[in-house]
Amino acid sequence: MLRLVAVILLISGTLGAADEANSVKLAAPEGWSGETITLPPGFAPDMRLKGSEHIRFAPGMMRPASDSFFSYAFVFELQPKPDLTEAVIKDEFLKYYRGLCQKVLDGKIPDLDPSKFTLELQRLKSDSKPEPTKKDTDAAMQYAGTLDWVEPFATKKPQKLHLEIRTWTRNGRNYIFACASPQARDTAIWKQLRAIRDDYLKKQTE
Repeated sequence: MLRLVAVILLISGTLGAADEANSVKLAAPEGWSGETITLPPGFAPDMRLKGSEHIRFAPGMMRPASDSFFSYAFVFELQPKPDLTEAVIKDEFLKYYRGLCQKVLDGKIPDLDPSKFTLELQRLKSDSKPEPTKKDTDAAMQYAGTLDWVEPFATKKPQKLHLEIRTWTRNGRNYIFACASPQARDTAIWKQLRAIRDDYLKKQTE
């Protein structure tokens, strides 16, 4: 886990203390680790999203045999532009994961072609509790997605990474919250990921 955090920090950069202080705390269960980086990150400088990313990694994040392997939650706290349309989300997430994979592998797989990574999104009804009201949240949208890519840290093999993505606007800022895991969405790790998300949403409306 320390290796993962160190790599992400090395290629992206940390967030200033003032920005960290203005954020809602992203809490996670005991044993989870985390970090905060600036957006766009160093590994994906062509991203249009600007702000900060708070990440929480499951204990088995770097252990392929674990039932929480490569499972994590993260929130993008962003400037008000660009608007978070489905097309923008898809494009920005592909830039993020393509850049991350390419930077981490650094030529170790000569025939790797990140441009072939794909992300399929499906719009969903929100399952967050409590359900935000129009007063609390503007233009809230939720998607289920599957990213087909190469996991670059532990296995260096193709992976289907399932995503649940929620977007909203509050107090003039845009937000994207994502839960990610290769595990099926009805497994125990997803309950933990959704609990982290719902806790963050609740704190933001208090």
